[in-house]
Amino acid sequence: MTVQAFAGTHFSRLKMLYVTAGTLFLIFACSLIFANSASAHGYEVNSRANLCFTGQNTNCGAVQYEPWSVEGRGDFPEIGVPDGKIASGNKFFELDEQSSTRWTKVNMTGGEHTFHWKIVANHSTNTWDYYITKKGWDPNSPLKRSDLELFCRYVDDGAIPPNDVYNDCFIPNDREGYYVIVAVWDIADTVNAFYQVIDVNLSINPSAPTNPAPGFPGDPNRFGEYLVWNNIRVYTEGEIVVHNGQLWKALWWTQNQEPGTTGQWGPWQLIGPAPNQ
Repeated sequence: MTVQAFAGTHFSRLKMLYVTAGTLFLIFACSLIFANSASAHGYEVNSRANLCFTGQNTNCGAVQYEPWSVEGRGDFPEIGVPDGKIASGNKFFELDEQSSTRWTKVNMTGGEHTFHWKIVANHSTNTWDYYITKKGWDPNSPLKRSDLELFCRYVDDGAIPPNDVYNDCFIPNDREGYYVIVAVWDIADTVNAFYQVIDVNLSINPSAPTNPAPGFPGDPNRFGEYLVWNNIRVYTEGEIVVHNGQLWKALWWTQNQEPGTTGQWGPWQLIGPAPNQ
């Protein structure tokens, strides 16, 4: 073999190695992207989005492939996603279609009920909140804040949830027919939340009280108006927390900066003594 022929063969083999290595790298990179996409994030098992995934709801758009990704701005309802975009998280807009017949309904009764979330990717958690449409709401109009009332809350103070989360609640036992429940998983280490709406055919449970005694499982009033500061949660301008018996207001984005320890130029403004909660 001549020197030129050897050099040509050697170059061809090197080129093949580079092409093969490049192809393998692209495959690996794409697999990582897919894995990251597929690992986001969590859903309630009876939700509108998950019933799209199982085929019980149709014409759902992209959410049918990833019901766990209905993610939008958190701190609902003070901030959160816009009115009319609550069901979609301002992302999967087909979910915002709203009429009395558009979505498959889940039969539920008032009184005690356990909501079940399947977590695909864990996040430090602020709260689990559950809202229900008020009596007299318009089922043919997109969901808005004024339609909703909070009936159940759990506070996790930054804890990492397990793969299955069960929240015991008391569904208001004073209404029947079509109602929508909005479940919000508010994240502590980002400013986002996951939104899951549940279309419910609700009936009154004659064996349960109309109004439960204060302090029932999930009673949202047991925490008071303001939550206690924790070092994991992300806070944004205007949010108010309780810390060491005082109320503090965030002046800008802050995380892991304890109120009262950062001096006059810190991110927290002292409002005054916290009310008895």
